[in-house]
Amino acid sequence: MARASPEPAPLGVTDEQRARAWWGAFFATFLTLLGEVAYIFIDWQVHPGYLVLPALRALHVLESVGLLALLFARRSTSSPRLSEGVFTAVALPHLVIFAVAEVAMAASGRVWQPLTGHRLLMLGIGLLAPMGPALGVGLVSAFALEAVLLWYGLGLNTRLQMPWEPWITLVWGGTACGLLAFRLRTQRIEQRLQKARAETESLERVARLLLAMRDAANTPLQSLEVGVSLLRQRSEPGNAALLAPMERALNRLRSLTQRMSIADPLVNWDSHEESIDAEEVLRGLEESLQRELERRRH
Repeated sequence: MARASPEPAPLGVTDEQRARAWWGAFFATFLTLLGEVAYIFIDWQVHPGYLVLPALRALHVLESVGLLALLFARRSTSSPRLSEGVFTAVALPHLVIFAVAEVAMAASGRVWQPLTGHRLLMLGIGLLAPMGPALGVGLVSAFALEAVLLWYGLGLNTRLQMPWEPWITLVWGGTACGLLAFRLRTQRIEQRLQKARAETESLERVARLLLAMRDAANTPLQSLEVGVSLLRQRSEPGNAALLAPMERALNRLRSLTQRMSIADPLVNWDSHEESIDAEEVLRGLEESLQRELERRRH
């Protein structure tokens, strides 16, 4: 029976991903705030005396202000999950607001372009949503489904000469899902490239450490070889029993230093760099280990 190949280890969340998710939630919330403020005055002019829609938009504005305050308060400690929650919280009220707005416009008898908000918001989800494919596609599907229900539920298919609706809105929804999938795939590739780059840099640091240890061991090893050679030349009684284990130890050390040379191809030598400063490399290693110990203590 064939053994199943192990699944790749999950990739950690980087600071860049946290920042990207934060900015996505921030822009979505800020644009919602600006749009709702503008539409409060528009609805006041288009539907004079109808306070339900402006009231809903005013509540959405207050929610957006609170979410922006939360984002700024958690800017340094933000997580992708928080950004995802903020984006979802600011997007869902549009389902109610869009439905009320379409009903009000249909009752007003004015000429308007229906389902515009649904299309724009679905596109915004595809471009900005800091979330995974499941929740992103779920949000797009919810707005697409509401658009279809409003189109047929309000009888717009018989009142408006727009044979391309609601299909063009569904095309916008599919485009939004495609944009979201492409953006998430690009981010995943970037994350893997960053991980591969970090592993390459880590291997090069290990290689430099091995070569530094080899270079640092060469001088004392040569001194020991000279001392053993001098003892061998004196041929005094008892030297043979002393020289045998010393020569075996020297051979072992020589073999180890030669095996360290395998790390040489892993080092990216610059044109001006001809050798490794063993003391500098070892000093850098000590400082790195000290910083890591301090980080783990805190």
